Amino acid sequence: MESKAAKYAIVKQSIKQQIEDGTLAVDEKLPTEAEYAVIYNVSTITVRRALTELAEEGYIKRLKHKGTFVTSPVSAEPASRLIALILYSEDHNDSSYIQIIRGAQTMASAFDYSLIVEWIDTDPVQEAGAIRKMLNLNVEGLLLYSFDPAKSIENYRYLEERKIPFVLLDRYDPGYTCYYSGCNNYDGGAMAARLLLEHGHKKIWFAGYLFFLQSEQERYDGFCSMMRKAGHAISEESLIMNIDYDALAVQIRAGEVTAIFCCNDRLAVKMIRNLRERGLRIPEDVSVMGFDDWTASPDVARELTTVRQDFTEIGANTAYLLLSLLQGKFTGNPVKILSDVSLVVRSTVAAPADVR
Repeated sequence: MESKAAKYAIVKQSIKQQIEDGTLAVDEKLPTEAEYAVIYNVSTITVRRALTELAEEGYIKRLKHKGTFVTSPVSAEPASRLIALILYSEDHNDSSYIQIIRGAQTMASAFDYSLIVEWIDTDPVQEAGAIRKMLNLNVEGLLLYSFDPAKSIENYRYLEERKIPFVLLDRYDPGYTCYYSGCNNYDGGAMAARLLLEHGHKKIWFAGYLFFLQSEQERYDGFCSMMRKAGHAISEESLIMNIDYDALAVQIRAGEVTAIFCCNDRLAVKMIRNLRERGLRIPEDVSVMGFDDWTASPDVARELTTVRQDFTEIGANTAYLLLSLLQGKFTGNPVKILSDVSLVVRSTVAAPADVR
């Protein structure tokens, strides 16, 4: 028995062959989906998938209220000079995302390209729709900032099958080979641990936010490496997620933890606010560090000691990778570009009470 996938491929190939051999002429109107379903003895869903891919590949065009018509697969459209950034974001006004866009846009302009930005939420299906939307606009390549790259692999394979260049931004799945641009998360985690150790802390915990992300795991790995290098064992308690702030406040008062390195500034800001609400002082009772140099919460962020990543540079590096791919500059294994990180020392870190 033929699979649904095989049926759609047969329909697609049959129509494509008729276009290529001239049986279907340029500008000729095609049968409707229902008529094709009868012709090929398949469902309209199967026909729709075949026609959708033919449209994406430029063999046909679908005009609302008019029908589907043959285009010329021989006469290629001129290059659009467009690339797209499909961007997951919790907050469209977050300055870090604005910096990423600015960096990508500046690099695109340097290559005489324009950048389109499309915002998405956590759903990979919505990401898939955004990808198809951008391809219908004839973009030449894509920059992708996915919520969870492991759940977006089918979207990446869809682009690979169509030979559309793309580069992943900030996040990637270690099991999927790709072009990627982000920051040196591992070194950043090690920097944070070293700073806290230099202040005399030994009871340091790592707070995770979205720990399924490779970027967070790399920060944790760098943190653990520096702790072990200093002779401190890492226990299960050293990694905290889904934080119970009441319980954490009790542990801080009992001296079980004297410093907390949060995987990002968003969590660090939340951490500081919650601990202060429970009567704890930062950094007198517990030191708190973040990662990003996030400015979306100036009341707390301006005092937060953190590891800074250069979002503008990361955006520019991502666009550079894509534009270099479009120019055929890369061959062989995919390239990864890691932007350097740096410490920003403010007022949320101090020596623990027993060292002062």
